[in-house]
Amino acid sequence: MTCPLPSTFQWRSTGPLAEPKNSGAKSLKDFSVTKYNGDYLVYATTADGNWNGFVSTFSSFDEWADAEQQYVPGLVAPTIFYFTPKDTWVLAYQWGFKYSTSKTPDDPNSWSPTQSLLTGDPTGGRGTGPIDQTVICDDSDCYLFFCDDAGGVYRGSMPIGQFPGAFSNVTRIMDQPTSVIFEGVQVYSIKGSGGYLMIIENNGTRFFRAWTADTLDGEWTPLDGASSEQEPFAGRNNVSWPDGQWTNDISHGDIVRENPSEKMEIDPCNLQLIYQGRDPNENPSYIDLPYRPGLLTLIR
Repeated sequence: MTCPLPSTFQWRSTGPLAEPKNSGAKSLKDFSVTKYNGDYLVYATTADGNWNGFVSTFSSFDEWADAEQQYVPGLVAPTIFYFTPKDTWVLAYQWGFKYSTSKTPDDPNSWSPTQSLLTGDPTGGRGTGPIDQTVICDDSDCYLFFCDDAGGVYRGSMPIGQFPGAFSNVTRIMDQPTSVIFEGVQVYSIKGSGGYLMIIENNGTRFFRAWTADTLDGEWTPLDGASSEQEPFAGRNNVSWPDGQWTNDISHGDIVRENPSEKMEIDPCNLQLIYQGRDPNENPSYIDLPYRPGLLTLIR
C-alpha cells in the first residue's frame, strides 16, 4: 500500500518526550532518527555551555524519557543513515561538515576518525556559512544539501561509488528571505512516488515549509498546502496537543525513517516527525533555550 502526500497537513503532538541527562545540559535538539536492530536510533545535539551531542536507543518513543543519553563531544546537528552500497553506517555532522563510519552505530566509541564532507565554503561567508547538512542518494549519485542561515539552500553531488567523501561541486539552488528559508533542511524520497520532499524551517516562530522535486538534481517547487504560516508543513497552526500546548516552535528535527538507507525514504501512509519545541515563557540566551523533543503524528 502507498499513499500520496496530503493536500493539507494536520498533526497531533505529544508532550516533551525526554529531559537532558548529561551534566550541565540545557537542551536536546537537532534530531536525526531511524531504526537499528529493531530499535529507534537517535543522534542529536545537546547544549551544555557548548554545542555537543548524544545518542539514545529505545524500542518506542514513550521509552525515550528513561533511555540513556550517551554523550558525544563535538557532535552538532547530526545526520545518521545506513549506506547500503558499502555496508556501513554514516554519521555526518558539523561544525565544518565532516563524517565518520561505523558497523555499530549505537556505540558512540565505534566511529572511524573524522573525514571532511565538504571542500571549502561555497557560501562565500554568507550568514553562518554552511549549516545543517543532510545527505541523500538515488541509484547513481549522492547529494549534499545545506543552508547558510541567510536564506540560501545549497546542493552538491558525487557518484555513489565515490561516497563517502568530500563534496566539491556545490552551488546555491534556492534563495529566499530568512522568514521563508532559514535552517534545518531535510530531504527525503517519498515511498511509492518516485519523487522527493524537502522541508526547511523559517526564522522567527519556527515552522516547516515543504517543497517537492521529481529528481534530486531538479528544481524544487513549493508544495501546495504546506508553504505558508497559515498552511505549513508542520507548525503551530496545524498541530493539536491533546495534553496541552507546550511550545510555539516546531523546529529542527527529522521525519521518522523506518528504513535507515541512504535513500532517506519516508512513508506518507504513516508520517511521524520528531521536532524540537520549547516553553515560550523561558527566554535565556540562544544556547540555553530549553529545547525538548516532541513527536508529531500525521492525522489522515
